[in-house]
Amino acid sequence: KPLKFMIPHFDKMKEIYDKIPAGQVKTQCADVVSVLAMTMSEDRECLKFKLKGNLSTEEIELWGHEYVRHLAGEVVQEFNALKEEQDSLKADLISLSKLIVPSQMKHHAEAEACDLLMEVEQLDILQQYVDESAYNRVCLYLTSCVPYVPDPENTNLLHTALKIYVKFKELPQAMRLALQLNDREKVEEIF
Repeated sequence: KPLKFMIPHFDKMKEIYDKIPAGQVKTQCADVVSVLAMTMSEDRECLKFKLKGNLSTEEIELWGHEYVRHLAGEVVQEFNALKEEQDSLKADLISLSKLIVPSQMKHHAEAEACDLLMEVEQLDILQQYVDESAYNRVCLYLTSCVPYVPDPENTNLLHTALKIYVKFKELPQAMRLALQLNDREKVEEIF
């Protein structure tokens, strides 16, 4: 909350950031500017400065749920605006997404975590973040999204939910999804 008093100094802080020599202070300054950019900037500066700041799930969570939600939104916008030749930025966005998802799962924002991974085309890694307390909500969300997404993404959602159900030994639910996928091998494997 005390950061709200720094809002009038947003542009000055960006200038100062550019002058600071590389090191821990510059990294921490990037974090502060990223948080301020959440309310002050329309140019995805929140994401831009976060990529220059401390990159860990704990550092991202430190600024609160609204910041995490905003940052995830900017990751999706940037990912959707990527051009073919921007592979290093794409890799950075995917890495940042992998840091955001654990925070979302921990704070019961499973749907947001699923949406983020769907948008950055990394849904196949979702099951590593799902725990005993969240798998039911995650699978319910994935299966309820199926009618609203085109082929082949809809089958990807079902496959992901099936893997999660198998991981947590919910075999009747997994069987239902295997039948829905019309995947004979999976049906035999589960049965």
